[in-house]
Amino acid sequence: MKKAYVVIIALVMLISMVAVSLYYYLNRPTTSSEIRISTNPWVGFTPLIYAQEKGWLDDSPFKFIWLVDLTDNARLYRRGFTQGFTATQYELMHFKEQHAIKPVFLIDHSYGADAILSNRSLDELRSSKSPVKVFLERGSLNEDFFNAFVRENGLDPKIFSQIDSSQKNISAMPMLSEAVMLISYSPYLSELQKKGYRTVASTRTLKNFYVIDALFVDEKVIDGNEEEFARLKEIMVLAIKRFKQDPKEYYSVIKGYLEGQTYEEFIESTEGIEWLHDTVPPTIVEYLQSQKIKTDRLLP
Repeated sequence: MKKAYVVIIALVMLISMVAVSLYYYLNRPTTSSEIRISTNPWVGFTPLIYAQEKGWLDDSPFKFIWLVDLTDNARLYRRGFTQGFTATQYELMHFKEQHAIKPVFLIDHSYGADAILSNRSLDELRSSKSPVKVFLERGSLNEDFFNAFVRENGLDPKIFSQIDSSQKNISAMPMLSEAVMLISYSPYLSELQKKGYRTVASTRTLKNFYVIDALFVDEKVIDGNEEEFARLKEIMVLAIKRFKQDPKEYYSVIKGYLEGQTYEEFIESTEGIEWLHDTVPPTIVEYLQSQKIKTDRLLP
């Protein structure tokens, strides 16, 4: 009986591996002209959702792959299934292939839509004698965000125990009795706040931590496709204008991607970012350059 059980488990694992391989095979680039971009339902990327749902990208070479976990950008790029991704500069800084990837255009500056939540106040965390579990996506912006929070508030890093967790699992976290911290972002923040978790820090409150979202692409793909990327930026700008003109219509088009966010919650999340589609302040570019990110392929 035990032997049969082991055989069944082995078969299940084999079938799972074949299914995953088949998924990636079926979703591989079908033509050399297709440019595949991975992204997620972050509030700043919703103009791309809107454009896709409106059919504005149908005649373009761009195909967007919608993900949840930030670290999936790296996995897909390294396996050759994508040529670029929308993310923060911190995701790029975690890439081993950073030298080959450059920002094409900037999208937004997070100003409160990324947050650290807890079931304890900042003072309680500072005086805690017991270990505090921190649920976050390792190898992503979350780690940099948490480290900046600890430094800026003079906290003892030894009291924290980091636990790698997907954003889906973090957003589903019930209210716990033990001291915990959760690092999340819109649209997942809304659900956690409904459960009673309080914001102890955000990209609005930290003084020396700037999160900039952009479209990052392998430079070899940028070459020869400059006009296509310029057109993609124009489409994104048009989508942002549509949002400003008729936010309810905009929400009705994209709400299926927003993890249950209500219209009011979505509008609140848009107040946590600053769009960078028109004029990019020189200080933003200088900040990226100070982080060793090459900006010579940025569109005007």
